[in-house]
Amino acid sequence: MDHRQTTPSPRTERSRHVHRTPGQRDDTMTSTLPRELRSARLRTLAALAVRSGDLSAASAAVDEALTRLVRDDVDLRTDPVTPLLRHAWEAADQPSDPPALAPDESDEALVLLSACCHGSLPEAARIALLMSVAGGLPTDEIACAFSVPDETMERRLTWSQHRAGAWLREPMAPEDRPERLGRVLDVLMLVFDDGIVHPHCGADLPLEASEMARVILEMFPGEAEPRALLAIMLLTRARRDARQADDGTMVPLGLQDRSLWHGDEIAEGLFLLRGSMRENRSGPYQLRASIQAAHVTATEAADTDWDRILALHDQLMQVAPTDAVALSRAMTVAEVHGAETALHAVERLPLDDHLFHATRADLLARLGRTEEAERAWTAAVARVRGAQEHARLRGDTER
Repeated sequence: MDHRQTTPSPRTERSRHVHRTPGQRDDTMTSTLPRELRSARLRTLAALAVRSGDLSAASAAVDEALTRLVRDDVDLRTDPVTPLLRHAWEAADQPSDPPALAPDESDEALVLLSACCHGSLPEAARIALLMSVAGGLPTDEIACAFSVPDETMERRLTWSQHRAGAWLREPMAPEDRPERLGRVLDVLMLVFDDGIVHPHCGADLPLEASEMARVILEMFPGEAEPRALLAIMLLTRARRDARQADDGTMVPLGLQDRSLWHGDEIAEGLFLLRGSMRENRSGPYQLRASIQAAHVTATEAADTDWDRILALHDQLMQVAPTDAVALSRAMTVAEVHGAETALHAVERLPLDDHLFHATRADLLARLGRTEEAERAWTAAVARVRGAQEHARLRGDTER
């Protein structure tokens, strides 16, 4: 094919803008945009969308501008924001000149991201919008992640962008920032968790989510929770090569081959966790990261400090109580006080989802109550899309 007859996209041509030593592992890039362009794209999109109030048109203009810059082989390594902003403004046919964005400007990005994660939107819409806006993932990869046709996802994104646009003009007071940032982190964690439990075609969602987290951390370097969120992702994803058996089922954490864990990612995750503790405040993501750290720093499964993990779960239940945290705590109680005590705690929970039945089945099996365990597993499988997915979820309750 004659490459001169095609228009390169920023995704296929991304290597032009990232310098690497020959043979160096490409840690700075994902299947979509290099990290530098993710940040520049998000800041440019925020500036245009907040001023115009039209997220759909702003997204189209920014991606058109990015494609044009790559096609013209513009070097974006030093300052990608300025040329991208100028071309996006032209593509959007804005009457005014583009603004000069300060390097530490993050308010507009937070307004945009929090609008995409607004609680009035369905959860699936929030996830898809964040993948598009913060991650820059193309529609076909987002559609693949949701197992829907491209045309369906295109319509859903258009509808969601229109809804989110109504919140772009909402004023944001300084005291609103923690809540808005928190809702963004919550949706980003959903993207990551979904990718861990349900591996998708096309996109490595855990990697994509961690790259989005890096961009958000870059924009909010003084905030502890984005740092802790990225720590969770690194400490969890570091076990990816040991987590899944050849038949696709999950390998429980205690049975994983720890030599397959990625030590460099664990080291970075622990470093980020320590950084998040400097303000001496225990947020939900810091506590979750601390739980992950307690697992990955044990040389062998038998060395795991379950008492510390239980104490962290107790703190987490005080700070951010959820059904998933309660079930995870029950599995920890089983390690400290025995499966019988844990089962009593689980059966008091007013739940009926797959994780509840999977947790209950695991505890029943530990107690030798085989028939009851089988019935619980059957109930769990009935509440998910397939038995293989259930097997993955079963392992996930043990991480």
